[in-house]
Amino acid sequence: MSGRRVVVLARAGAARERTEQAVRAAGAELAASLDPTEADEAAVLARAPHALVVVLDAATESVLERYDALLADPALDVIFDDAEVAAKRDGWEAARWARHLAAKLEGHDDVLPAAPERGSRVGFEEEMQALALQVAALPEVPQAPAHAPASPIGAVAIVAGIGGPDAVRQLLSTLPSGFPRPVLLRQKLEGGHYDKLLRQMQRATSLQVVLAQPGDRVEAGHVYIMPDGVDVARTETGMAFVAGRGEPHFSGLPAADSALLLLSGADPSAVDIGLALRLTGAMVYGQAPENCFDPSASRTLVTRGGESRSLAEMSRELLHRWSA
Repeated sequence: MSGRRVVVLARAGAARERTEQAVRAAGAELAASLDPTEADEAAVLARAPHALVVVLDAATESVLERYDALLADPALDVIFDDAEVAAKRDGWEAARWARHLAAKLEGHDDVLPAAPERGSRVGFEEEMQALALQVAALPEVPQAPAHAPASPIGAVAIVAGIGGPDAVRQLLSTLPSGFPRPVLLRQKLEGGHYDKLLRQMQRATSLQVVLAQPGDRVEAGHVYIMPDGVDVARTETGMAFVAGRGEPHFSGLPAADSALLLLSGADPSAVDIGLALRLTGAMVYGQAPENCFDPSASRTLVTRGGESRSLAEMSRELLHRWSA
């Protein structure tokens, strides 16, 4: 990985120092560390980086729009991290993050492995373009007879934790604006800054991102971020959010028309939930451990008879099952 130049976009402090250490430990060249509130796109581009690591805090969030064109540049690998988490990372966690960072900076478009049936390693964008062509070529599904009873509409539930926001962002970026199922995101956060997560995810997807509240109905075309104490239940008129205790049980999901995806850092309690949904027809996968910062839930799922997939494979199966 020699020659990979990295710019760190972070305010001065412990989070930036730990991130600089991680970049060096990953074997990359630290081209510069810039304060996002003082720098601009030209200052970043002047360092000719191959990758940009953005360490997010409130001040950085408030000025991130000035870097929108840069963050959308397909030639630049962009990696996001949370300042609070980065500042506390040391010892074994710091070493693990450096290894994770090294994998993300390997020199291809992302760290995802190629789909099994393809012999060469390709970038995420190229695979998604191929996927779009495959989906477009699928035969039209015959419409059910008018007299057939309507099946309950399900949802795609995503559970993630440490290391999860990057994986979630990549997955959401592949879903079109007309994706016909709601997406329920349970991303566990230290400090519970879900308003910040909402802004991050809205930049990644054309779907509308909202914060779920008890009493809200669940509707297609939305990504619902589920904060602490919120679950989902089935009502006479469809799914709705309700108050809950602990992690959500997702008992309101119509399994035959739903998916549960366990990404990096997913709470291990979600494995039992996933296996129960899988038995009743749900699509349930864990993120492929080889490219997962915290694969404990995925490994447990596989050990107990479940399956894992790369993010690209998850996206392909979602779009095949629920074409827009």
